[in-house]
Amino acid sequence: MSTFFVSCPIHFEERLAEELNSFWFEMMDLDGQPTREPLPELNIEPGGVEFKCSDHLGYQINLFSKLALRVLVRIHKFPARFYDQFEKELWQMPLDKWLTEKNISLKIETGKSRLNHERNLIEAATKALGSLAFKVSDEAKQQLYIRIIKDNAVISLDTAGENLHRRGYALFRGEAPLRENLAALMAQQLFKSGANLESDVFLDPFVGSGTILFEIASFKTPNLNRKYSWLEFKNKPKIFNSESWKKNLRWIQKPQNIRLIGIDSDEKAIHNLQENEKHFREIFPEIGFQLSTLNRDSLGLTSSDFPENVWIVANPPYGIRLKQDAVPKVFKHLENQRPLAGAIILHPESMKIEFQSLSLSSQIDFSNQGLKIKLSVFTR
Repeated sequence: MSTFFVSCPIHFEERLAEELNSFWFEMMDLDGQPTREPLPELNIEPGGVEFKCSDHLGYQINLFSKLALRVLVRIHKFPARFYDQFEKELWQMPLDKWLTEKNISLKIETGKSRLNHERNLIEAATKALGSLAFKVSDEAKQQLYIRIIKDNAVISLDTAGENLHRRGYALFRGEAPLRENLAALMAQQLFKSGANLESDVFLDPFVGSGTILFEIASFKTPNLNRKYSWLEFKNKPKIFNSESWKKNLRWIQKPQNIRLIGIDSDEKAIHNLQENEKHFREIFPEIGFQLSTLNRDSLGLTSSDFPENVWIVANPPYGIRLKQDAVPKVFKHLENQRPLAGAIILHPESMKIEFQSLSLSSQIDFSNQGLKIKLSVFTR
């Protein structure tokens, strides 16, 4: 049993807690069966969720969470007001419990603390790690996080490796690409609003490199074909020692018959989308989907270009890439071609979106890289 901290973008915390609840009993116990361990008490903090659970479950969150940035396991905590105290406490870190690899990278964050000089902290931490036979290297695969807030230090070991929003399929990107975990939030809200993965059609009229469509297709499907730091841990449970462990997750539903449509007037964007599709199929071979692509201006679409039961899913371009008044025209045009099942749109606060037959059913306000944006859901 360890303490884990699952980090996420600011303002995603409540929805991350919802997500953890939604897949908790899909994870695997050490006997190869769905876990019977109850959902722990979740403590929501700025930037993530902290809780205690068995190690084998905490590690598996990396596979299932679409909103998380990292999964950290807490390995030591102590008051830290003086550098000699800080260094001596670091000598007590039980790193050998987890790591065989002796190279480790170091990330330090401080706030409202007496110890706040990053260079001095790095020197002290490097010296302490050296006494434990560890060498600090920016190129190391394993990462140690030291956070000192209000004179209290928390030491965590990363279990993810590369940032979790990098699923591995988005190798071809365009301008202002949408992060996968933000697209995953759109998918979460989409299905909370009544969309059906296998009976509805999902159309992105500004598809770019396809992130929204791919996150919809892989919603609730664990990412088993990515490298994670915890798979190299010394205390990794034996059930994960061979590639066959993936077959134990046999109860996970494998979605089929998903229908996706991606449209973009930029030929390069369609190329990126098609290349990413190849990588997506390699990473999620169990997902059955049909992706139709059109290199067209969405204002030129007719009813013959898309079927009924369509959800519009979009993160439209804005600013110099496309005038804001052009975006609502596209949605109105599509609505005039066929009745829509619904729409979910990520857009700047200043962009006004309206439909004739759909009503605004929910809206999330937050900031993305300093820009005030809205995630708006429209339903019948």
